[in-house]
Amino acid sequence: MNKWKQLQTLLDKTYGFDHIKKSSVKKVKQYYDEKTDEYVFHIEYRVVRDMNPEETERQEKEQRDAEKIETRNLFKDINARVVYEQNGTE
Repeated sequence: MNKWKQLQTLLDKTYGFDHIKKSSVKKVKQYYDEKTDEYVFHIEYRVVRDMNPEETERQEKEQRDAEKIETRNLFKDINARVVYEQNGTE
């Protein structure tokens, strides 16, 4: 995990928005303050919240279930071909 991703994760936890759909962090500006002898960084943190988390969770579950079924069917097809080829060559 790179440093920007770590910062983003910490900001997500710090501000504690529920049901974050997406968040991002980027450096907007950087300069040196000669009066105070300091480097200054302006960082922008943006958050998009999921306003309907139950619907999103349901859709994600349906997607995972569909992927499981697709994988299961793929393995069944592979196994059927192996058995057919073994029986066909004997």
